[in-house]
Formats: sequence, structure tokens, C-alpha cells
Amino acid sequence: MPRPIDEALYHHLESQLMSRNVYLTAAGVVDGTLELVYETVMPEGGMDPRQVGSVVVVLREFDDWEPRDVAATATNADGVVHGTWFVDERWLHDLDSGELTDEEFSALAIDAVRSWGPRTEG
Repeated sequence: MPRPIDEALYHHLESQLMSRNVYLTAAGVVDGTLELVYETVMPEGGMDPRQVGSVVVVLREFDDWEPRDVAATATNADGVVHGTWFVDERWLHDLDSGELTDEEFSALAIDAVRSWGPRTEG
């Protein structure tokens, strides 16, 4: 069972992502991984990989954010899953330390997106 995340972090994510058309519906921590579920408008053919960057930017803007693995599931308004993505904690530390450039991080994050057309979670 997921452990709830800090209320301030949840509020930060919810309010900041809304302006990016990403609507947080659930968040919790499982085995140290921050797991997010969000609703968004899906382009034809699957999920927009730029959403990974949007979520990561908002996380990094939170004052008390400590990098950790992040896993997300993107759905449409009907709850149909369109994709998932994962960001490794090491990538976030390497980005913070300058060992990874923004472009290198983006390439890793895009490769971590698993996108498909409409699929009912079952």
C-alpha cells in the first residue's frame, strides 16, 4: 500500500501542474519511489514525453524536494491509461551536480516513456 506524500508537496504538484494541463489524481511512495498518477489530454497516438520534463521541473522547484526515483502513469479523463514513465534518482542527482546536461537528462527521460494508444487498465 502506498505511503501518502507530504501534503505540502502534493499541493505544490497539484497547483503547479494544473497550468501545464497535468491534473494530479494520486500520489504516494512505494518502496522509496514517488508514484504519481495524473490525468491529461492525450495527443493522437499516445503520451507527450515533454510531460516528464514538466513534472520533474515542478518537483525540483519544491523547496524540500530530495531526489528519488519517480514513476508516473498518465491517463485521460476516463481513466484510460496512455503511458507510463520512470526517472531514476541517479539521473536527478547527476542533473543537480552538473554531471548530466539538461539535454542528456531529456534524452534519458524520453527513452523512459512507455506510450501506447488507449488501453483500459485491467
